[in-house]
Amino acid sequence: MKFSAFVLMVSAVMGGQALAASLLETYEAQYPTCSLLCMAEYVPTSGCLTGSDYEQVACLCTNAPLQANITTCVRSGCTTYEGLETKNITYTMCGQPVRDDSATPLLVGVIGGAIALLVFIMRMCATLPHKGRQLGWDDYTMAITVALAVPPTVFSVLLSDNGLGKDMWTLPLQNIENVLFYYYLGEIFYFASLSFNKISLLLFILRVFPDRQFRQLVFGVCGLCVGYGVSFVIITAFQCNPINHSWLQVDSTHLGHCNNISLQSWMSAVCNIVIDLIIIVLPLKNLYGLQIRLKKKIMIMFMFSLGIFVTIVSAIRLRSLIQFASTENPTWDYNEAAWWSTIELHVGIICACLPSLRSLFINLGVRILGSSSDKSRATAYGTNASGHGLSRNGGPEKQVSHSVPKRGDEGDFIPLVDVNDKAAKSHFQTAIGEAESYDSDIHDGKIGYEAKAYR
Repeated sequence: MKFSAFVLMVSAVMGGQALAASLLETYEAQYPTCSLLCMAEYVPTSGCLTGSDYEQVACLCTNAPLQANITTCVRSGCTTYEGLETKNITYTMCGQPVRDDSATPLLVGVIGGAIALLVFIMRMCATLPHKGRQLGWDDYTMAITVALAVPPTVFSVLLSDNGLGKDMWTLPLQNIENVLFYYYLGEIFYFASLSFNKISLLLFILRVFPDRQFRQLVFGVCGLCVGYGVSFVIITAFQCNPINHSWLQVDSTHLGHCNNISLQSWMSAVCNIVIDLIIIVLPLKNLYGLQIRLKKKIMIMFMFSLGIFVTIVSAIRLRSLIQFASTENPTWDYNEAAWWSTIELHVGIICACLPSLRSLFINLGVRILGSSSDKSRATAYGTNASGHGLSRNGGPEKQVSHSVPKRGDEGDFIPLVDVNDKAAKSHFQTAIGEAESYDSDIHDGKIGYEAKAYR
């Protein structure tokens, strides 16, 4: 693994002349012996041995040629961790700010995970007995998705505790290895969870679109998702040889080699975005062809296009992968990619669950996400001031409230309710039957005025 330039190594006694006496002597004892030898070779010719202690330090901290020479020397003569110790001491002496963004992955993981879990629980509540819809394969695969998203969420806490979001030269060697280990495991669960999320969404689409040719196309995209998941899980698991070199590579005494992880990350991100776009576009043609009002059509298309938010997050994550190409400070450079990956998992779960919550909202009496009527209507016989209707023979009749679809909507939203939801289909078909009965009465002259339910 490469590491960034070790700025300057500045506290040795060279040729009997003390470098910046009191200040530099404080740091001299902290430097590894190998780095002191490098400084003894290059500092005397740097031109930084004149002036006050602080002037010498300032010169040593800003002398680019000296930095480059000592960096090369330290890399060839010191172990990786000795080089990190050298850089940490030098940065402290030169007054470089200490960066710490370790709280971000912790907050993102915990808050995002809690929201995603809550939405998933609400989805499962929509399948409760009696009033709920039936469980389907999309629900089972979503449960697997959530289960696979739990480890990356937990890892966000462990990564934060071990120093993700800090410069690696400020961390003990064990902490660096822990960060790389949890990051490695998180990548594997990330690809697995992401793939099941896409499959769950596709299986949901299969529940609401009965067209055979379209379903064959959806199954084909499911196969593409399976291939994506299996391929990148395997590639990620065996990205280094031996496998433990993925997290032990910071120790220069550990022998091994890794694939081009930067290229691998970019390929997976691009494939992920392409598949997301395919899934978003897939049902739009069928939805656009529905013979319903434009406002409702747009609402339904939006519901099925929530995956665009996941695609946006994927694109932002792709930008964060730029650092992978030449990172010499993984505990800092991996931070943004790590928490954007966590966000992508959680947002994916939320967006995939929202369309399935419609049954729950309907059972709670909330008419949203494509309800066929803005509010419950009275029966065709009108109501009196007491809230009771009038029967055909003029007697009082208890008012019955239905959400009856408007003309032109019949049949359009039945499959969107869920072709496997018997309770929803029965309720909807009953309402349609009553509406058709009212139509027949009006046509035969049995009712002399317009049915209120068709407004």
